[in-house]
Order: sequence, then structure tokens, then C-alpha cells
Amino acid sequence: MQTFTMKLWTAAAGAAAATTMAAPPALAHPEDVPTTASPTDFVYPTGFDKALSLMLAGEGGENGIGSHRVWPTLSFPALTTEQIQKALTGNTLAIPYHYAHQYGADGTVGGYNIRYDPTDLKKCPKTEIPGDGFLLYEGVCSAQVNEPVTGSWKAEDNKLCVDIAWAGKTQITGCYTVFFVMDSVAMVKPDGTVSGKAHDLKKGAAPDM
Repeated sequence: MQTFTMKLWTAAAGAAAATTMAAPPALAHPEDVPTTASPTDFVYPTGFDKALSLMLAGEGGENGIGSHRVWPTLSFPALTTEQIQKALTGNTLAIPYHYAHQYGADGTVGGYNIRYDPTDLKKCPKTEIPGDGFLLYEGVCSAQVNEPVTGSWKAEDNKLCVDIAWAGKTQITGCYTVFFVMDSVAMVKPDGTVSGKAHDLKKGAAPDM
């Protein structure tokens, strides 16, 4: 089972924390997990379905969506094939102000990619107005254009495999390991690097951003 791990200690805080932390209790180490328990039973103390419902409700719940007790590192298990299917079918993975990809139950991907085209500076309000279709950044005014997305997806071998295109060419393709990290979704490439930014998981077809 693959895990997504983040180092929590800084050099300065590490020594101080090491002197104050009590010995880890039972189940603090992976080898202490009962052999009958799956990694997600351990990480999501109220169960994966509850964790997913919290994610789709737009909040992480107590302790994110549930995680094991934390010492120097914080680890999350990769979602299984079944969990990926549960999480994505009929829902949307989005990076705000970048794209919203809708995962259909029939294995198709829809939604849109956001393109920004420079336009007359006078069209941008001096104060940002969310949802007005304009972005003012470093003195440049851009108009938001939503480009339709097409593609396919499937969950297999504990990975999300996609072939997603917009603007007339394939833009995202391949298989990714998927993690729930607190209240975000991380997609990890085969080489172990995180793909893009943290994703939001939205229930149903996400509204325009």
C-alpha cells in the first residue's frame, strides 16, 4: 500500500518537540496495526464513507477527514480502486481558477478548463469581484474563457487513469495514485511527484468558478 507522507518537524521545532513528546501509544507505528485492519480503517477512524461525506460537504471534519496520531510525520494511504470509484463517480475534481473536471458514471470526463485572455484594462474592477469573469493580476486584465473538456477515466490497480483533452489536444493523461490529504485531494505521478496543485472534490457537477 502506497502512502503519502509529509514531514511536520522543522529543524528548530524538532529538538523541542522531541523532548516534550510522550512515547507513542499503541498503533502509532504501522507494524502495530492489527493484521485484520486495512490502512484506511486506521487512518479514517469513522470509516472511509464518512470521510468521503465530509469531503463532499466541503469541510474536513475533526482532524481533517481523520488521520492517525501524529509525531514527526503525517501519512495517508493511497485510495483503493473501489474508493477512487466511490469518490469520483458523478463528482468533480477542481483546482480553483484553473479547471473543473466532472467524472461521469459512464467513464467520461466533462467540465471545463479555464483560459485567461488579456483584455482592456478598463474592464477589470479595481477590487476583485469573484465570478465576474475577469482577473486583474500584476496590472494585466484578463477575461476568463471556459474551454469544454472531453475525455475518459477509469479506476484500476488502485490508480486513477485519465485521458483528458481541451483546446483541441490531450492535456492530462496517464495513471495517478490518489490521496485524501486533510480536506484536499492529491494526485501523484508514477515518479512520486505531486501533479499540479491540491484539488478540491466537489459533489456533482461543480458550478462555474
